[in-house]
Amino acid sequence: MSCDLTDPAILEAYNEIVSGVPTNWLILGYHDTRDKISLYSKGTGGLHELAANLKEEVLYGFVRIEDRFALLAYVSEQVSGLRRARALVHGKAVGTLFKASNVQLNTTNLAELTEERVRARLGLTEGPPTPEATTPAIPSTPEPVVAASPVPAARPVTPPVSPPPSVEPAVIDTVVQPEVTSPSPIKNSSPRSGPSTPRTERQMEIETAERKAREEMERQRYAEVAKRQKETKEREAREQELFAQKQASEFERKHKEETDRAARETMKKQLIEMEHLRGLGLSGYITIQGAGSPFWKRRFYVMRGQVLAFFRDENDRAPVSQMSLGGQVLHIEDASLEVLIPHSFRVDLKNGDIHYFFSDTTKDKEMAIAGFMKCNEST
Repeated sequence: MSCDLTDPAILEAYNEIVSGVPTNWLILGYHDTRDKISLYSKGTGGLHELAANLKEEVLYGFVRIEDRFALLAYVSEQVSGLRRARALVHGKAVGTLFKASNVQLNTTNLAELTEERVRARLGLTEGPPTPEATTPAIPSTPEPVVAASPVPAARPVTPPVSPPPSVEPAVIDTVVQPEVTSPSPIKNSSPRSGPSTPRTERQMEIETAERKAREEMERQRYAEVAKRQKETKEREAREQELFAQKQASEFERKHKEETDRAARETMKKQLIEMEHLRGLGLSGYITIQGAGSPFWKRRFYVMRGQVLAFFRDENDRAPVSQMSLGGQVLHIEDASLEVLIPHSFRVDLKNGDIHYFFSDTTKDKEMAIAGFMKCNEST
């Protein structure tokens, strides 16, 4: 949670304030960044002008009042908890840079930034004793002793000297005793150095903010770990589901191929029996795209033995073309996805020619494929 204080304008304005020139305040802010702090503004109108320039965000101020310096951390109540914690940590870095500050004030309310409150924190108001007043004075010599003593009144603050012969030893002891056994100074903090309690509270605020920031980072880290674990489980579940779907699809495809193959074998046997009994071959209408041709042509076909003959219609006596299929068919497969036409199939011949066909119904398609297989195997 370190911050960037490299803006050269910051030190320039700070040096102006501590050097005693008319500039006596500045304001630092983030300019919509996360950790980079820059100089917002500076001026000569003191604390009142500084407070008038504060906005509803996280800002740091530095002001000179007489010969004292105050560092201000203003965190608007509209700021989120995480940015509030980060501001306390960054305020410590700003305080380290502004070494001349005598006191540091944290506030969320502009009404708290009064001249009287800041002057009181700086020890510039009347009421609390000054350092000189808190230093114990040497007790005055009792009136009777001072009157009987020839020693001047100023003698108690000078080092002890040998008493004149005319003075009693007891009187001399009474006069110089305060100098030798002066009481220890009262251990009160000087108003000009700032009370110790606010400094302790500031340290506690920083430690609390750092602890909250660490806890927030830990929560975020745990949340990220939990999120990654959840995403991993969801991905594995999707992969398993896809694998199962793929297996089911593959099984269904093989089952369909086996079913189609069995149906074609049955049709082929029926065609063979029909030809033996009646001397007729398979016939019907089919649409063909010959090898190397981009056009589809509807033809009436007749399969006899190893020959497939094509006619313009069923009344035409002479075929327009023929195919000798005996042992020439290399492969037959569905072509619905290839040519995007229902009931279509593809026939690959051993000489490299490829022919596409489509029938009017699925039954006609299966019957035609069975006829191709029969013609290919006929001897």
